[in-house]
Amino acid sequence: MASPNRLDSRFRGNDGVIIWNDGVEIENNSAIIASLRPSRLRAFASNSLCQRALMYAAVIHSQPTPATRKPSQEKPAMQFTPSFTWRSPTKIVFGVDSLARLPDETLELAGDGASVFVVTGRAFLRSRGILSAVEDSLRRRGIRATFWERADPFPSPSDADEAAAACRAARADAIIAIGGGSALDLAKAAAILSVHPAGAREYASGGAAFERPGPPLIAAPTTSGSSSEVTAGAALWDWSESKSFGLSSPMMLPKTAIVDPRLAMSMPQTLAANTGMDAFTSAFESYWNVDASPMSDALALGVIRAYSRDLIRSAIQGDLESRSVCALAATMSGVGYANVPPNACHAVGSALTLGWRVEHGQSVAITLAPFLRRAAPAIAHKIPPLLAALEVQDLDAACAKIERIIRATGLQTRLTALGVNETDLPQVVETARWERVAQHPNPPTRAELGEMLRGIL
Repeated sequence: MASPNRLDSRFRGNDGVIIWNDGVEIENNSAIIASLRPSRLRAFASNSLCQRALMYAAVIHSQPTPATRKPSQEKPAMQFTPSFTWRSPTKIVFGVDSLARLPDETLELAGDGASVFVVTGRAFLRSRGILSAVEDSLRRRGIRATFWERADPFPSPSDADEAAAACRAARADAIIAIGGGSALDLAKAAAILSVHPAGAREYASGGAAFERPGPPLIAAPTTSGSSSEVTAGAALWDWSESKSFGLSSPMMLPKTAIVDPRLAMSMPQTLAANTGMDAFTSAFESYWNVDASPMSDALALGVIRAYSRDLIRSAIQGDLESRSVCALAATMSGVGYANVPPNACHAVGSALTLGWRVEHGQSVAITLAPFLRRAAPAIAHKIPPLLAALEVQDLDAACAKIERIIRATGLQTRLTALGVNETDLPQVVETARWERVAQHPNPPTRAELGEMLRGIL
């Protein structure tokens, strides 16, 4: 590509309509959306933080009219008729110091004199005075709070059952989760389990089904990558059996997400890198997912552009602006992948985490470039805007930039650096989540996955 704002002749024709809002320029190969004007696109990309985080490209497939056809011979263009279901019911409150809105949002959901159950980590937020400030702000508004400060990384099914029992005993009208993805996942599990009789394992295995939602949940993330504040699932782990469990239901979606970038300032470099790479990778997986839609594509491109520009700065410098960009991008990523979920990278990542205790973001990021190369031929029509999002010229440069970002944030691009050797590859292949691999547009066989992993040893 000659520049991010113009397509050369190689990408015209079957690529349909490319809408750019950084320029602003429209490449229109059909008449389907000729009524769209640059002024409307400029209005969408307002002069705010969103303009930096939102991607400036969305691809709409259509049937182009060949350039050689004379106007009198033109056939009617095929109508753009996508078919998908989109769910995004969580109210998002975003902004620096937006945690101050917590009492108002709680009263809106639970009413005056509410009792809330607060799920958070063991010590970090308490030691920084954040929980004391939250407790005081709730008390001043007449809200009674019971704190469950026992959320650990990789919560287990028994952790979820214990938290649910405590929530039930507290007679909570609402639940507040403040912390990283593990705390938010634990809170979602506790909320719905608190109104059901069985334990987490039974629901995760399909032995029982959720019948009604639990108390409404407000989620305030302190990391920028799990995106759990806007998703309907909760990941649970059993190290003794080397298994992961997933609880998932639309009834588990938080009612409100309070995304305060100042909370993300508490992340050390390693955590900022791991959580950021999780959301960055998820955006790619949503983009190449066989069930991708125009809405998920637009969000994914926005996330990819934001992280490719600001993730290194967020991890290394940790300034408020870059942390704000990544906080917004993480939430956008979650809105997208709640509808079009992560797949191949997370399938392998689960095996790496369970078998070698690899941190989640690292475990999914390490296969991002190889899986992108494999997906590229199947999504050739979507590659130009992806390259523009990454601000590179071709696929080789895209994969090189991904690996450069991984290394620059302090993470690894080689399996041996994670303690995985060639003799371990069969175990990685067999314990991968193959039902998730199927969502890749060019899913590998077991033998092909083994070869791909051998290439990143």
